[in-house]
Amino acid sequence: MSKDNAKPARIKAEMWDRMQFLFRNYYDRMIHFYLKFESPLDFKALSKAYKYIVDRVGVLHSSFVNNPITPFWKVNYDYSEEDIIVFKQSDDPQKDAFEFLTQEISVKEKVQIKAALIRGADGSDTLVQVLNHMCMDGPDTKEFLMLVQKAYAQIMAGQEPDVEVKNGDRSHYQCYSLYNEEEKKKALGLYKNVSMVKHQIKFPYTKKDKKKDRSRILRRVIDTEKFARLKDMSKRAGVTLNDVLLVAYMRSLYRACNIPDEQNVSVPCMVDLRRHIKGGKSFGFSNHIGFMICTAHGNSDDYAKMFADIKKQSDEAKDDPYFGLYSLPLLNLAYTIFPQCLAEIAIGLGYTNPYTGMSNLGLLKETDFVFNGQTPSDLFITGAVKSIPYLQLAISTYRSQMTLTIAVKCKDEDEKALTVLIDDVVGELDKMLEQVK
Repeated sequence: MSKDNAKPARIKAEMWDRMQFLFRNYYDRMIHFYLKFESPLDFKALSKAYKYIVDRVGVLHSSFVNNPITPFWKVNYDYSEEDIIVFKQSDDPQKDAFEFLTQEISVKEKVQIKAALIRGADGSDTLVQVLNHMCMDGPDTKEFLMLVQKAYAQIMAGQEPDVEVKNGDRSHYQCYSLYNEEEKKKALGLYKNVSMVKHQIKFPYTKKDKKKDRSRILRRVIDTEKFARLKDMSKRAGVTLNDVLLVAYMRSLYRACNIPDEQNVSVPCMVDLRRHIKGGKSFGFSNHIGFMICTAHGNSDDYAKMFADIKKQSDEAKDDPYFGLYSLPLLNLAYTIFPQCLAEIAIGLGYTNPYTGMSNLGLLKETDFVFNGQTPSDLFITGAVKSIPYLQLAISTYRSQMTLTIAVKCKDEDEKALTVLIDDVVGELDKMLEQVK
């Protein structure tokens, strides 16, 4: 794409862009997508589809400039399909896919997305994609890929791609679009630091070591039969499946971190703030994720007791008309009154990144990811690769199967301990199915 006067040279770095940049101290800032197809895709058409959509999402073909006063995105136009997506033949597609997924994209790169189509000896294709979280969050990453598959279908039909791509507001202010003036004024005055988690716990990692630590993604799949039973069990127990997952995760953390049963344990859960946006979708590709803190008031073998505890907290949080919006004004104030170099210091002093968290990235609809008639046989999404001492359990659901992932940059011995943890979460879910009638 050649540059002309109609094309912007810069894009404003919004509050969440800058916060995700600050989070480089805690994780790799990448969102990871994995799709497996049993038959090959057309790489040439796929490359053209990716380029078409990336061309229309300015922040994805930009480099982040950390200006000490006001950072911005420098928009690039001298990039090609090869900068976005590559093709690889492989004897071990899964190994190569996970290696690709654990890379980091520098903010200085021309494009903030990298994809690969990896073809196995049996003709199956694995499409993997890494995208800079500063540009957008999980829900918008899903929407981006849905647009790619639409363009791909048009190209395969011999047409020039013609897909509508949103290009509106990227700021956090759209989260106030459903409120009247009085409600908006109140929401903009919620100066609360929700990052101060009272009952934090740390996973027992070994010491951080830049030379030995490497990024890795641990994955476990809850199959269709077990997933159906878990949904039925949660319904009978009067709680959400998310409540069930959170209790399983908390109980496993008690054991993994050697926490006494009588002690409280808090786990922040990510929430999608699009519930506050008019139309339920962001106006431009961006970030709109907050979190709520859930606390286990002691560990108990009585699942009903723990379910009731978590459900009560979840219900109270969701009933709040300003759910998830607390602290946004505080962050925005820091970026408004301070230059970037001081804002990072000020927020760093006041912000406490939670040591443990859980993020349910929700349902991935089969119909949204059909590439010209080809439906993925396997698909999952996971968030950033955490750095020691941080930890997050991520969940996504596809074809009535649930994927649990833990992504961490650590040593092999830490991976062994994390393997015990994620297997224990699965074990907890099995115990619930046995005991909750």
